[in-house]
Amino acid sequence: MLDATVDLLEHSFMVTVTDIAERTGFEPADVAAALDALDPSYVDFRKTTTGGDPRFWYVYKATPAARRVVGQWPTAEALVGRLTEELTAVAAQEADPERQSLLTYAARLIGDTLRDSAVRAARRVLAPAFDGVPVPELGRPLPEPEPQAQQFSPFPAADLPIHDAAGRPEEPADRLSRPEPDEVAAP
Repeated sequence: MLDATVDLLEHSFMVTVTDIAERTGFEPADVAAALDALDPSYVDFRKTTTGGDPRFWYVYKATPAARRVVGQWPTAEALVGRLTEELTAVAAQEADPERQSLLTYAARLIGDTLRDSAVRAARRVLAPAFDGVPVPELGRPLPEPEPQAQQFSPFPAADLPIHDAAGRPEEPADRLSRPEPDEVAAP
């Protein structure tokens, strides 16, 4: 059900219960019950005023968790595994023995020898897609947070006089020639 819903959402901005029922072969009432159970963790399910008829209720969007479950968003571990598989497949088709050897070696390094480092790197690459939260394979606990790099503080204004001057508002040219109203002598 979730797989069909996410797939249909790739082709439409919203998907009705009827659309999902046609794709899956389930009755609309069963689809609605399943979507209700998946809301809000996996889908944004909207029930319109239809007198209880679920055929026109719809899913507005799938959550990142739903996309991970159906395999649309890879986990770091899955990405490293897939990269290893692809490098191995490319190596098997390579005609040049030297390049074939290098590709095989790269696949072994990423998939075995340096797997932990490759997974950490993949987490950093994927983090923006997951709102900065590393996502483990399903069923595994979240990894311990990695130490953050030391943040650099900006230079003090005195070290950058050109920036200090640029930060001050300029006075209008006519401001210098006219006195303020409270500075004018009363008659």
